[in-house]
Amino acid sequence: MNQSQLLLDISTHALLHLEFKKLDKRLTLTEKNNLLVQYLKPVVKASRYRTVRKSTKNWLLLGRQAGTNLESILVRNHERLLQTCSTDLYRFVGLIREVESQLRTNAQYSLAHNIDLNARYGKVLVCVVDEDLTSSFDDEGLMIKSTQILFIGSSDHKDLFSNIIERSGYFQSVVAYEDENHLRVELFRM
Repeated sequence: MNQSQLLLDISTHALLHLEFKKLDKRLTLTEKNNLLVQYLKPVVKASRYRTVRKSTKNWLLLGRQAGTNLESILVRNHERLLQTCSTDLYRFVGLIREVESQLRTNAQYSLAHNIDLNARYGKVLVCVVDEDLTSSFDDEGLMIKSTQILFIGSSDHKDLFSNIIERSGYFQSVVAYEDENHLRVELFRM
């Protein structure tokens, strides 16, 4: 994995870590910075990330400065890195993240016969339906087989979900099933 991909991994995981912490309570800027610094400290020391230690250490130092917004720094770096080294896997994660953000929900990952139709986060259910999501992507992050996303919710939310999926310039979507409150789309690599 090259340096850009390692930094993309680190920034993605750090931002996801922060998002999960935000679910528990509203965080101040100082609390966000402290959480990100605590997340990055072991990364700086890890031999796996030796080649990007300088950049990661720079993030760590910025996070310790008063008045710095480490989250926005990581978001900007993440967006820049996505443009330079993004793979299908990162684009897929980004798509799911956008769906979650726009619909104020959390996506599930499940086999078709194990989906809990009552486990909604917010007003909708979004579920990536795949036997083994990791097998949909190869070691380089390229999509090698299609995957499906199931949506259950109101028709307004369904239209919003559909628009998000269609706006994705990285995947081709095919409607596998649709009725008034359900939409299942199959995503293919373009």
